[in-house]
Amino acid sequence: MSVLVALLVVAGTGLPVAGVAPQSAVSDGGGAGSPEHAATSTAVNDTEREMVDSDGDGLADEVELEDLGTAPNRTDTDGDGYPDGMEVRCTGMLPDADPLRTDIYVEVDAAGPEMLSDDVRRSVRETFADAPVSNPDGSTGIDVHLVTNDTGLDANGTVYSKPRDGPRNDIYDFRSTHFDHRDAGYYYVLLADDVAYAGDDYYVGAGRPGIAALEPFDATRITASLFMHEFGHAVGLNAHQDGIDERRYSTDEYDSVMNYNGLYTQLTYSDGTDSVGRDEWTYVAEDRYRPAVSCAANGTCASVCA
Repeated sequence: MSVLVALLVVAGTGLPVAGVAPQSAVSDGGGAGSPEHAATSTAVNDTEREMVDSDGDGLADEVELEDLGTAPNRTDTDGDGYPDGMEVRCTGMLPDADPLRTDIYVEVDAAGPEMLSDDVRRSVRETFADAPVSNPDGSTGIDVHLVTNDTGLDANGTVYSKPRDGPRNDIYDFRSTHFDHRDAGYYYVLLADDVAYAGDDYYVGAGRPGIAALEPFDATRITASLFMHEFGHAVGLNAHQDGIDERRYSTDEYDSVMNYNGLYTQLTYSDGTDSVGRDEWTYVAEDRYRPAVSCAANGTCASVCA
């Protein structure tokens, strides 16, 4: 989509506005994956599975202590919502997961032919990788996994951020029909040619806990920044919080893509050292809204676990 489409003049920027519902939800978060720890999953055999598993995460205490370096008395060592055993074994559902780093998984669908470009995906991944948050293995950063799924989905006109009568005209229609990772703690992001927030197609993006929709643009930085903004809403950074979706702070006072003065010019969230003082990266890593990982409890992940 050209940047000239759906432009609107906001504080002289001439750039489109993103929307968010004033909702909030808080839960624990964290986790990411390295090749070293991913490789250890092949060392788990049937004999080890029968050994003592104090925390019930599906990994024997001896394996956690001697091979993985995870905590045998903590189900989720890195606190990202995925049990250690699931991160080690469920390589189909959680590709490249690491029980000692912060992982975030996102299913991305497209109502239309345009998917996130390689440059946009790289920008988003690098932004999360540079996050100033610590992991149990001594590293910093967050591994965000953007799992491309369906493209060319048929939208019935504008895709709205709230449920509407009729098929294929709101983001919930697409999530209920095409979301393949709904039980595995994934966020759901939909790209569409025309997105409306709160019934108004003046906006080009919308985000609610666990879900977001946005219009892709030709410019890498604009699309990546819009993605980061709407995904911020999906993890629980909401408009009722000081400075979010506002222009009353400069980017020096509130250094975040959630600030409308930072939207389209930067990608990162605040680290809490500005005047507003909200450490959004720590919130994303530890306290973000997280979709449920229900398949780990009821066994439906088994078919995608290596």
